[in-house]
Amino acid sequence: MAATLEPTDLQELEREVLENLDDDAGHVESDIEAAAEAEGGAGGGPDPEPSAVRIAVAIAFPTIAAAVMVGGVFTGFGARFYAAFAGILGIGLTLLVRRVRKPLVANLLIIVGLFAIGLILVLPTGLGNIASLRALVSSASATGDLTRPPVPLTPGWQAIIGWLLGIVGFVTAWLAIVVRRPSLALLVPMPVAALAGISVPKEAQVSSGLAVLVLFAIGLGLLASTQSVGEGDARPPLSYEIRKALRSLPLLALIVLGLYGLSKADFLFPKPAIDPTQEPQKPKTVPLSEVEDRVLFEVESPITGPWRIGSLDVYDGEDWRLPPFAQNEVKDVPRSGVVDSELSPGVRARFTVAGLGGAVLPALPNTVAIVAEGPRLAYDARNGNIRVAQGAVQAGLAYTVTAAGIPSVDELRQLQSPIPREMQQFARMPIDPPPAAQALIDQANSQFTNGWDKFDFLRTYVLDNVVSTGPGAPTPIGRDRLQEILTGSKEASPFEIVAAQAMFARWVGVPSRIGYGFDGGEEVGGRLQVRPKNGSTFVEVYFPGFKWLPVIGVPKQAKPTVGGDAGQQQFNPSILPSDDVTVQLVVPVVVPPASILGAQIKRAVLIGVPIALFLALLYVLFPWARKAFIRSRRRSAAMAAGPRARIALAYAEWRDFATDFGFGYATDTPLMFLDRFISDSEHTEFAWLVTRALWGDLQDDVSIDLAAAAEGLSRALRRRLADAQPATVRAVAAVSRLSLRRPYAPETDLTRRKEKRNASLVPA
Repeated sequence: MAATLEPTDLQELEREVLENLDDDAGHVESDIEAAAEAEGGAGGGPDPEPSAVRIAVAIAFPTIAAAVMVGGVFTGFGARFYAAFAGILGIGLTLLVRRVRKPLVANLLIIVGLFAIGLILVLPTGLGNIASLRALVSSASATGDLTRPPVPLTPGWQAIIGWLLGIVGFVTAWLAIVVRRPSLALLVPMPVAALAGISVPKEAQVSSGLAVLVLFAIGLGLLASTQSVGEGDARPPLSYEIRKALRSLPLLALIVLGLYGLSKADFLFPKPAIDPTQEPQKPKTVPLSEVEDRVLFEVESPITGPWRIGSLDVYDGEDWRLPPFAQNEVKDVPRSGVVDSELSPGVRARFTVAGLGGAVLPALPNTVAIVAEGPRLAYDARNGNIRVAQGAVQAGLAYTVTAAGIPSVDELRQLQSPIPREMQQFARMPIDPPPAAQALIDQANSQFTNGWDKFDFLRTYVLDNVVSTGPGAPTPIGRDRLQEILTGSKEASPFEIVAAQAMFARWVGVPSRIGYGFDGGEEVGGRLQVRPKNGSTFVEVYFPGFKWLPVIGVPKQAKPTVGGDAGQQQFNPSILPSDDVTVQLVVPVVVPPASILGAQIKRAVLIGVPIALFLALLYVLFPWARKAFIRSRRRSAAMAAGPRARIALAYAEWRDFATDFGFGYATDTPLMFLDRFISDSEHTEFAWLVTRALWGDLQDDVSIDLAAAAEGLSRALRRRLADAQPATVRAVAAVSRLSLRRPYAPETDLTRRKEKRNASLVPA
C-alpha cells in the first residue's frame, strides 16, 4: 500500500469521499466502456488478420503431416489428398468461427461445420451416398477390424477421414489462434500421426515417416518465424521468409537422408527376438449362438463340399494352430487364373458371395485355377485359400474355382513315391502316442503296408468307437486327453475327433492337417445355400502326386445337444444317438399372456430418467459456467482498461462472491460493507484501498502495484469466506444465481452492457 492514514483522520476522509461519490459517478464505468469499445484490438481481442493467417499456415503443415499418415492406411494417393483437404477445412472453420462473439452461434457453427466436412468429402462419390451415409459409415467401421491395410477407400471411410482430420485441424487451429498456444497446438496432430503410423503398411512406413518429419519441421520453422515478431513490430517481407526457408532446405534434406540410412541399420531397428508374424496363432472362434443365421454364399457345383476356408497345420503338443503369417505363400492370382499347374482340373464350382465377411473366400481342395471379375484376388499356396488382395469381401462377388479330382482308393494304395522334403514338417509330431494310441498304431502297422490303409484303419476306429458330444470349437488335445478319449469316457467333441485322426496320420508317417470351412448346404433353386450352421472341420492328408485330400467322416454315435447351439447344428440321419440319451419332458400349461404395460413403463423410465437427470444437471451447473464466462470477459476488459478498472473489478468480484453466500447488501459502499462482518484487517485494507483509488485521493495515482494488491486481497477474502462455510454451502454458492440476477456492478458485465446498448439502437 502507498500512503497510510491515522485513525483520527478516517472519519474526516470518509465524509469527504461520500461527498464526492455523486461527482465521480460513472467514471469507472466509462473506463470499462472505453475498454469494451476497444475490444477486438490490442490486448482484448484476437490478433490482427495477418498474424492469424500466418499462424494458420504454420500449423497447416503438421496437420497435413497427420493427414499423410492417416491416408497411408488406405489404397491409392486419393486418401492422403482427402485427409489433407479435410484438415485444411478444419483450420478454415476456426478462422471463420473465431469472429463470432455469441457462444451459442459459435458452438452451432462448429458442430455443423465439422459434420459438413465429412459430407464434402463424400460428395465426389455421388449425391446418393450422402443419403445413405449412416449405412456406409457403419459398413466401413464394421470391416475395419477384418481387413489388413491398405484398406480400399470407400465413401464411408471418406466421411470418417473428413470428420477425424476436420476435428484435428479445427482443434489445432483453435489452440494456436484463439487460445494463443501455438506451441501446444503443434503437438495435437502428432498422436494422430503416431496411431495411424502403426497401421501403415510396412513398405510405406519409412517414406511416410520421413514425409511427416519434413512437414512438422516446416511447420515448426514457420511458427518460430511468426512468434519472433511482436505485435507492434514491422514484419519482414514474404520474400525474405521464403529465402530464409530455402536456405534451410539442404540441412533438412541431409537430416532426412541420414534418418533414411539409419532406418536400414540393424542397430537402430534391431530384429526382434520374437517376431509375432513367425509364430503360429490359435484360431479364434465365435459360438454359433452368437452368429446371425444368414446365407453366407451360394454354390453351383456337382459336388456338395467341402468348401474350405483354411487349415490348422501346426501342432505344438497341445494345440492345433494356424500357420505363421510370415510363412504364408500368398501371391496374386495371374491373368490366366492358374494357381497350380502341377494338377489337372477335375471338378469345378461357382461361388456367389452373400453375407460372408472378412477377406477369405471359400474354395475347393487342391485348387487349380480361379476365374473372377471384380477385385484382385490372391492365392495362398500353403493354406490353399483364396482371399481378396485388398479390403474385405463384398456381397455379390462371383467367381469360379476348378480343382483336381479325387483319386480312387486303389490309386492311393499303389503309391510308392517318397514324401517331398517340404511336406515332411507336416508328418512330425512333438509328442509320442499314449499307450492306447500306440496299441492301435502297432495293430495298423502289422496288418497294412501302405500309408492310406494304416490311416484309414485308425480314423475308422475313432469314428466307430468315440461318441461325438458338445460344440466343435477348437480345444487343446494332448497326450493325456487322447488317452482319456480312447480308454476312459470315449467321448470327444467334433474337433477332438478330427484332431485325433490328424494325430494318428502323422504317427504313421502320413502328412496331415485340419481343414476348416463348410460342408453341404441347403439346396434352393438349383444352388446350395451355405449358412453358419454348415461350418465343418475335417482332416486333410497329403499324398505325392495328389497333394492335400480332404477325408470327410462322421462318427457313428453322437449325444444330442440341448439348448445353446442346438438349433443351428447340422442334422445327419446316418449318425445314431448314443446309448446314454437325456430326455426332457415338457408339459404344456395354458396361461394368460403377460401384460407388457409394466415393461413399457420400465423402458420409458429407464430412458426418460437419465435424460431428465442430465437436463437437470445442466440446469444446475449452468450458473457456474455462466459466471466463469462473464468473469473471463470482464477480466480481459479490465486488463485492457488499466489499473483503476482492475481495482473496481476485483472489488465487484468480492461482492458478487459474497452475494452468492447470502451477503447481498447491494446498496452498501465498501466502507459500509465493513459493518456487516467482524473486524478484519484484510477486509478493512481492501475497502479503503478501493475507496481511495476510485473516489478518493489516490484516483489519479493508481498504479499496477495497487491493482495487483487489490486483486490479491479480493482472492484472499473470497477464499477465507469459502473456507469458513460447510462444503454443502460452498456447493450451493458455486451454482447460485443470486450474483447473476443482482450483480454488484452490472455495468462491468460486458454481455449485459452490449445487450443494453444494442437495445438502445433499435428504433421505437
